Amino acid sequence: MFRNYYYYFIAGLQDIFLDDTEINFTMIDFKQMLIDHLQPEDYELAELLFLPYDNEELLRFVKGDIEHKNDLGPFTVQDFEIEFSDEKQGILPSYMYEFVELYRDEELSKDITKSWETVLTEMYYEYVLQSKNKFLKQWFEFNQNLSNILIGQNCRDYNLEVEKQLIGDNFVTNEIIKSNAKDFGLDVELSYVSELITLTDNENLLAREKGLDQLKWDKVEEITLFDYFTIEVVLAYTIKLDMAYRWLELDEETGRQMFGKIINDLKSGFEFPKEFAINGKNK
Repeated sequence: MFRNYYYYFIAGLQDIFLDDTEINFTMIDFKQMLIDHLQPEDYELAELLFLPYDNEELLRFVKGDIEHKNDLGPFTVQDFEIEFSDEKQGILPSYMYEFVELYRDEELSKDITKSWETVLTEMYYEYVLQSKNKFLKQWFEFNQNLSNILIGQNCRDYNLEVEKQLIGDNFVTNEIIKSNAKDFGLDVELSYVSELITLTDNENLLAREKGLDQLKWDKVEEITLFDYFTIEVVLAYTIKLDMAYRWLELDEETGRQMFGKIINDLKSGFEFPKEFAINGKNK
């Protein structure tokens, strides 16, 4: 199968690390670089990584808030206004239309037991996991499973009904629901579970979250170990840049406030997993 190679683009990128103290371009700048340098079929893959920004915008939109708050997503409030009107052009990912139809239909939505945030997250994962790109499939499967294990652990800690919080339905979610083991019986199937459980026992929330991101960082590097100058390397860089920006802008006080919000949201039944996939700020 024909592959595009991005020798000069990748060679010219700044080396980044999770604990970087300075990055010489913003996420907005980088997204424009992707537009300028990637072939259209590869840029479509990169856009999948930016869709969570649009998911947040879509949730605000269906709830009546039409203020545009982020420029990193591929779509705008105006796009949503057109696409969910008689002037629909069909430019949005299919899961967004399905979500809005479900949200607006009282008959269809009456049996929904999960938060709308979780429902949309599930639809997003189902959509991106259909990608034929091997890196994206491995990354999203890993991220979904990791998030669900964290959800399972925190639901135990706060005595919440785990079924209403989990993302999707696979062997991991099934084990989390039925297992009483500390590792949910997943240690054999998923090599990182022991390390993940150890991290969740850390009472220092900032150190815990840094460890979780390091686990994700290492996974990205593992998946792309034998890739050179390909779209997979660009996608991996995009994910790592997002994480690096998060920590670059997160001081200790902000961190305490953020994790206080996580716990309060969890206790009140708000959708939990998105706090473990916080995107880099729109700079």
